[in-house]
Amino acid sequence: MDFNLKNDKLWFGLAFTLALAVRLLRLGEIPLSDSEAAWALQALHLSRGLPLDFGPQPGYINLTALVFFVLQASNFAARLLPALAGSALVLAPALFRDRLGGKAAIVLAFILAFEPGLLALSRMAGSPILAISLLILAWGAWRNNSVRLAGFLAGLALLAGSALWFGLLGLLLAFALAYFFVPGTSFPLEKERLRPALYFAGGTYLVFGSLFLLAPGGLGAGLASLLDVFTRLSDWDGAPLWLPLSALFLYQFPALVLALVSLARLFKRRDPLVIFLGLWLTMSLLLAILPPSRQVADLGWALLPLWTLAALEATRWLEPPEQVVEFHPSADGKDAELQPLVISSGFWETLGMALLTVALIVFSWLNFSSAALVTFDPDAVRLRWILAFGVLALLALSVFLVAFGWSARAALKGLAWGGLTIFAINLLAMATFAAQLRPLPGIEMWPAAPQSLAIGVIDSQANEISQMARGSNAALNVMLVGVDSPALRWLLRDWRVTSAQALSFDSSPELIFTSENNILPELESAYRGAPFQLRNYPAWEQLTASEWLSWIINHDLPQGYELTLLWARSDLFPDSQNSLP
Repeated sequence: MDFNLKNDKLWFGLAFTLALAVRLLRLGEIPLSDSEAAWALQALHLSRGLPLDFGPQPGYINLTALVFFVLQASNFAARLLPALAGSALVLAPALFRDRLGGKAAIVLAFILAFEPGLLALSRMAGSPILAISLLILAWGAWRNNSVRLAGFLAGLALLAGSALWFGLLGLLLAFALAYFFVPGTSFPLEKERLRPALYFAGGTYLVFGSLFLLAPGGLGAGLASLLDVFTRLSDWDGAPLWLPLSALFLYQFPALVLALVSLARLFKRRDPLVIFLGLWLTMSLLLAILPPSRQVADLGWALLPLWTLAALEATRWLEPPEQVVEFHPSADGKDAELQPLVISSGFWETLGMALLTVALIVFSWLNFSSAALVTFDPDAVRLRWILAFGVLALLALSVFLVAFGWSARAALKGLAWGGLTIFAINLLAMATFAAQLRPLPGIEMWPAAPQSLAIGVIDSQANEISQMARGSNAALNVMLVGVDSPALRWLLRDWRVTSAQALSFDSSPELIFTSENNILPELESAYRGAPFQLRNYPAWEQLTASEWLSWIINHDLPQGYELTLLWARSDLFPDSQNSLP
């Protein structure tokens, strides 16, 4: 394959197109969770000119408010900015092509297009993907002497929230350690280039942080993101340590294998790039899992060096087999010089070994899936487990026989090609899970719990009542009594909503939402009520071994539910005057 400069642009363009498509596909179908809705509501209030107390992500709030002003406020519009930022990250390897190499940069671009963790973050409102993409692109622009662009992107990154500071700290620690382990490592900061970059960064921060001076509160919120780092460090309400580690193993297993092989080569060849990536990976992982407020989404920074190492190793495995050449005298005997004669390149043997590898691993996975899902027949389950591991043993034996009877090079190269094929299939499968692109949405580790997967039913039911009583949607006044849910407020963003801690009948609200434990006897005489799911709580800590195996196959698990009660005033219904029971 010819990887010249012209074709490079074509490949990177294709990777960006695929990344954009997979991030925009069905982007608005899944309802916003509480954490997403909290950011989207701030942008909505800003777009409507309502009073706003800025959170520490003014970049998302201000730019999404512009999106809401131009388009209609929706789940899709709330997630559009992170989706675009995540798509732009795919182009970052092109800016580091001189260090990565042309082939590795293209491989990494296609990996980033479908990488499960970054893909999941790109489909979340208010996501840290903004900080990740903007900082990496600013770094790449600086390396390529695009000083003004680097300053512009850095200014936007300063508005992206506390995730920026964790990522920046990990990079600085990696550079500091690399300076001692690899002599000559440096990050040039010439004053002639730094000055215009700082001017552009400061101007971008002022313009977009204040939304063209329309919302000056965003300037202080950008600086408050640094204080938010210390707040997170003192917050003990985080995920258990094993959850992000499990996500790293289950979603990024191919990357872990390839990265560990790449790091193992350091004992043979001390590659400065691999050393720096290993240090960056280590620092990013520690910053993600050590703070007590840890979440799975904090792994986002560690995924970049992890998959870069994987792409470097995958590029080595993709090299075609070397030709075996012997030198013989010329046929006529007149030429005294030896003539090269190609005996074999081993291509077909390598391809055959690769196909055998794929077939045996797929057969093993099918038996593993049957053993994980079939729990009512112990004998059948035992047989499936024996077949699953027996086929892997057969694969190891096949590699040994091919290496012994034909060529060790062909055996190992074929195993590598087959393994890369399986890794690519696994990457695509996990991407569809993480992006919720399956016919039935699963339970994923990347969103911060709780989720509100079934909250859309409330909107359809409330609109049905409004249509029946007033002839249009969102035509009734709503009161939230003791219900604190940003997701519910976002769902009711077009309704006339008031909140109260206790019920008052002075206003006689037409629709009332109460918590499941707040059943008031006085409501039952004048209202009709029904329960609806408000939040879903995945039971990660209570899963059994069989439930874990089932989740690995179909990403479904037991959940706890928090309900809300929707009360509709009785006179809204056509039969309200009917005195018959």
